[in-house]
Amino acid sequence: MNIIKFINEDVWRIQEQSLNRYEAYGLHALKIILLSSKGFIRDLCILRSSALALYTLLTIVPVFAMLFGVAKGFGFERILKEKLLEQVPEHDTMIVQIIGFAENMLETAQGGVVAGIGVIFLFFTVIKVIVFIEESFNAIWKIDSGRPLNRKLSDYLSLMFLAPILLIISSGITVFLKTHLAWLLGVMHLPDFGANLVLQLLGLSPLVIMSALLSFIYIYIPNHKVKLKPGLIAGILAAIAYQTFQWAYLTLQFGVSEYNAIYGSFAALPLFILSLQIGWMIVLFGCEIAFYLQNFTEFKEDKKYSEPSLIIQKASALKIMQLMIHAFTEEAPPLTEGEISKRLRLPVSVVRTVLKKLKNGGIIIELNREEDEETVFLPAVDSHQLDVARVIKTLEEYGQHKLPDIQGIEDGLKMIEESEKLLESSQINKLVKDI
Repeated sequence: MNIIKFINEDVWRIQEQSLNRYEAYGLHALKIILLSSKGFIRDLCILRSSALALYTLLTIVPVFAMLFGVAKGFGFERILKEKLLEQVPEHDTMIVQIIGFAENMLETAQGGVVAGIGVIFLFFTVIKVIVFIEESFNAIWKIDSGRPLNRKLSDYLSLMFLAPILLIISSGITVFLKTHLAWLLGVMHLPDFGANLVLQLLGLSPLVIMSALLSFIYIYIPNHKVKLKPGLIAGILAAIAYQTFQWAYLTLQFGVSEYNAIYGSFAALPLFILSLQIGWMIVLFGCEIAFYLQNFTEFKEDKKYSEPSLIIQKASALKIMQLMIHAFTEEAPPLTEGEISKRLRLPVSVVRTVLKKLKNGGIIIELNREEDEETVFLPAVDSHQLDVARVIKTLEEYGQHKLPDIQGIEDGLKMIEESEKLLESSQINKLVKDI
């Protein structure tokens, strides 16, 4: 069997309805992985992971200083330090050094103006890395715009204060359970099998905390309504992948002897940078999984329609505007791109391309629905004035209008303008609502 042909063609021809439950689940999971892998490459996630690794390296000391500043305020500084070392045991030497730098930074940023400047610098660096994470997640979720400035400040500041508190609380619960395990087992009167099971479950606490953290950022960071189930599944899978990477790194010790021979005591840095990039690659792949879990129905056929022709866009734009105007006049709720895709049976990629051009041309407006924070679209032009010619002209005029002086181009533009005038004055130029 040709593996490439199977991945690109054959697997998509198999109907899940023709299989039993377990085979259908397996096929669905395979399709999600394949779509996520293609999306990972298409969205330049390797390049984004390199940039995120660099941002992390540049801002890791201020981020740790922020974490320890909040933790110190609650008296949980030691617990946080132990938990950080537990999460990345393969880089304990590097983490100890970073913690030392962060503590020095906190001690330096004290007193008068210096303290104010230090706090502003801390906030700025932490917000900057979160902004870049959001931009990467938004690119995966096919979202053109990020949060407005006021939401960035409120959401990110909340995240900066809540994240260390939640991490400390979860770490404190784990530490309490481990230190009082013998007493708890005695109170519960568990048999040996039950006691061993409890020990095994406590050993999974790093995985549980990592799953919760990743699920939270998959749901919270994108400027889009991410459902709980896709975010949770993606968080668990990404956490398992990261823990597996940690185990492989510690067990097999990839490249450690070679780096030690070349770099000596400096060897920890390139290995730390490499692990940062792999970690971000895992996080971004998990985001791809969350996206396709939530949008599988809409995007499973999208690879066939990634570059719709202009004539398809024009026809789709007329149908979309007709649907929007009908919903508006009937006082029905405004539509999301997913709802438009389902009602007109158009691929989401085509709908998104057309909506972007219609919005740019001022024919529609984009709003956030308060109850579920979904993005919805409404007509911005009176239905008694919006005709076919205007919709078509809006799509044709999208993009760059300035060109270098090209001999004879004015003649071509005049011919196009004349053809547009003919359409505007012809009998076929009806109002969109009357098509």
